[in-house]
Amino acid sequence: MTRPKGLESAAKEARLQQAIAAYKKQQNTSKVSLRCIAKDFNVPRQSLKNRLDGKLPRNQAHEESMNLTIGEEKELVHWITTLTTRGYAPRYRTVRELMEMIRNRRVAGVNDNTIQLVNYEPFGRDWAARFMSRHSQLESARVKCIEAARIKDVSAERMTKWFEDLKNIIDEFNITTKNIYNMDESGFAIGDVEASQRIINAEVRQRFQAKPGRQEWVTAIECISADGTFIPPLIIFKGENFSRQWIPADMDHDRQWQFGYNTKGWTSNLHGMQWLRQVFEPMTREKADGRPRLLICDGHDSHITAAWIAHCMGNNIIFMILPPHSSHLTQPLDVGVFGPLKTHMASAIEPLISTELHRILKAEWLSAYIKAHDNAFSIRNIRAGFCGTGILPFNPSKVITRLGSTVQQSIDIHCSPLVEDTTPFKESVLTSSPINNDDTWTANAALIHEIVAGGILSTPARNYAQKVIKRSERVHVRNIILEEEHAKLQAAVTKRKTILGGKRKVIDGKHILTTSEILAGLTEAEKMTKKRKMIAAKRGKHRTSQARKESSDESEASQSESLVLLDCIEVEI
Repeated sequence: MTRPKGLESAAKEARLQQAIAAYKKQQNTSKVSLRCIAKDFNVPRQSLKNRLDGKLPRNQAHEESMNLTIGEEKELVHWITTLTTRGYAPRYRTVRELMEMIRNRRVAGVNDNTIQLVNYEPFGRDWAARFMSRHSQLESARVKCIEAARIKDVSAERMTKWFEDLKNIIDEFNITTKNIYNMDESGFAIGDVEASQRIINAEVRQRFQAKPGRQEWVTAIECISADGTFIPPLIIFKGENFSRQWIPADMDHDRQWQFGYNTKGWTSNLHGMQWLRQVFEPMTREKADGRPRLLICDGHDSHITAAWIAHCMGNNIIFMILPPHSSHLTQPLDVGVFGPLKTHMASAIEPLISTELHRILKAEWLSAYIKAHDNAFSIRNIRAGFCGTGILPFNPSKVITRLGSTVQQSIDIHCSPLVEDTTPFKESVLTSSPINNDDTWTANAALIHEIVAGGILSTPARNYAQKVIKRSERVHVRNIILEEEHAKLQAAVTKRKTILGGKRKVIDGKHILTTSEILAGLTEAEKMTKKRKMIAAKRGKHRTSQARKESSDESEASQSESLVLLDCIEVEI
């Protein structure tokens, strides 16, 4: 069964349900034509008539020949949906193993290690495709891996609070579009490019892309404004001293790009302050014209120093950090600019890599970065970044709806309605969440009473019994899934508690950092961190001195035959 047919069948089933509901509604008020209803909802008249006469849908009519019952498959879909929301969508193999486990549990009390009374045929090769065709909400996709914390730690409640703080700040200080900024760092390995589609000779069993062996790290500190403009970047190279040879000879000095260096090519607290004082503040001062500027950044250590906060407070800059691990949703640079930048960078540096050079020079890399920067930092991309994050125009739903709605925990069984509230078999007995224990007990007692009395069960009792059976199937599958997950957790997972300390403890749950309270807390935290480092350094020197002394003593002992080495100790250096 092909995928498109599954989607078509699902759409047809939805129209049939709407047609059935419309027919029953109009039947109570006036005479209704079955043909007209079928035509209005674009469904076959005979199919509509069969459904009204109680005939089951095709997928339910063949339930006995299916590997899993309808209720079991629905619970399996529920499990896949839950894992997808958590960011752990299962593989084909995992779904297949779980399905086999569900089926084998049926004969757990029949088969044992000595005898197999019931045997099931193995699942066919196309079972997964047919399973997905029966449930149009499922599809096979190549997922992109991101840090688990970006899914677990980003909640709708936290993002709602952040957007509330953002709106309050913009309204309180009347911040204009041109004065809303976003800053972030992006790292590059010189000569490294992202994987891409290539044309190869299929007869040659070679599917690799060569790249230069020497890959120094370069960091670019970028900043964009909500009005579509950007600030010249700060490029941080790796090196002991700055060299003019790193800058291309044909580079236009009117670009006003800034350059820095350190031994690793990474950003640091020093470079963060250099950018804030020498790049951001002076280059946005005239544009602000005395009005407050809003600077939005992530919670990197170089952004939450006391010196950084103090400089912002002293220059009418309101500093706001993003919620932890949410930059893939809320950082305009990540959403709208850095993706195109990496793509254009790969294209710009491709001619150098194709020459089979052993290494790429800093000046050559910078020339390629300038070309990529000109293409990526367009007004369209920048505004798309702010729009996609819901910052401007202000639209929190663009982020919150992407977090995934809470998966319904109650078990929905769609069957014929039970009856009105005049009997114990009420519709709400099995659809309420949480379950009403009193109503459930009453309905169960009434069902048992009719069974014990003998004879034919009443229609409400039969409908209720069907629902109980279907619900029990799903509960059984859910228990199997929970048992399997619990076993995996016991075998492979150790729960760890995140202990906040230092600056992270001060800013935990805070978004607006330009306050005297935060400044005082960060200052005190930095003093404590510095004190701990000094104590650790002294201990390290003491251990080194002690180790050297003991080593000297051992040397003297080995030279003197009259001395005997009695015991040994391990010295930690």
